[in-house]
Amino acid sequence: MMEKSNYNFKPLPGYEQFEATTQIIIAEILRRKLNFEIIDADNNLISVQYNHKEYIIHEGTISDANSLIAFWISNDKWMTRQFLQRKGIHQAKGILLKPGYQADVLDAIPLPAVVKPANTDHGIAVSTNIQSRDEQIAAINNAFKFSDKVIVEEFCPGQEYRFLVIDYVVRAIAWREPANVLGDGKSSIQQLVDMKNKGRGTDYTHPLLKINIDEEVIRHLKALSMTPETILKEGEKVYLRKNSNLSTGGDSIDVTDEIPDFYTNVAVEAAKSAGLKIAGIDIIIKDMEQTASHDNYIVVELNAPAMLSMHDYPYIGKNRHVEKYVLDSILNSK
Repeated sequence: MMEKSNYNFKPLPGYEQFEATTQIIIAEILRRKLNFEIIDADNNLISVQYNHKEYIIHEGTISDANSLIAFWISNDKWMTRQFLQRKGIHQAKGILLKPGYQADVLDAIPLPAVVKPANTDHGIAVSTNIQSRDEQIAAINNAFKFSDKVIVEEFCPGQEYRFLVIDYVVRAIAWREPANVLGDGKSSIQQLVDMKNKGRGTDYTHPLLKINIDEEVIRHLKALSMTPETILKEGEKVYLRKNSNLSTGGDSIDVTDEIPDFYTNVAVEAAKSAGLKIAGIDIIIKDMEQTASHDNYIVVELNAPAMLSMHDYPYIGKNRHVEKYVLDSILNSK
């Protein structure tokens, strides 16, 4: 008994080895009958010719449309915080840790907390809704395996949305629902995961990735007094982790027509704060029933490599064909 999904991604024939976002951009280049060259397939690096000029595109969206400094700012989560702060954009209270930090600095951030490396992506080593100091220390130690700087922030409850901003216009919004399963009254969580994983990829050649039952999932289930062997009642939905990255098995739900303009304006201002013309802006909205306000959201981070496939091939919802706007932005960058 699964929610009805209209997910219908089919790899682009001849280009299946590329990440899904790059496949989508190549499909748009082919539609426009533009000359292009594959420079390095393993690195999703292509060039396209337009009006006697060459445009290099990496991973579908990294191009001259964004300046080097804008890309650099967004690539460092702590640096991003400085630029959001300059524009008065609301974010969680946070501190930066470096190796050898004094334990008492953690008192500045009340529990529950979030721990994340300062310069990784795809949700790597991110731990959320941490309830105890022991758990927090373990999460920090894990994050230091991936970065020499670690951010500790206040945990903000709510739902996280990805706003795709192209040339300072919001073109699509996806709610990335954390990895979850829906009970059928007879299957274990592990069996439900195996069923849901059918049709999903193990890498970014697919918009949706398989759910992997890792340490964070085990920890999360333990907090619910569950294990992968627990059988769920029919209709019982269980979230397997808090962070909603598609790379960790989350679902993309298109909500472009449902989000108040207040938050789309916040997303645009967040992109402008770092000068990003192509950006995925992650925003947590605490309570959608509340009147939209400064206190009802936080901007989590800015992403210069903006994943397009979640907006064209959502688990549930409409294909927004965002590649049209992205390619226009790139081809108008010189």
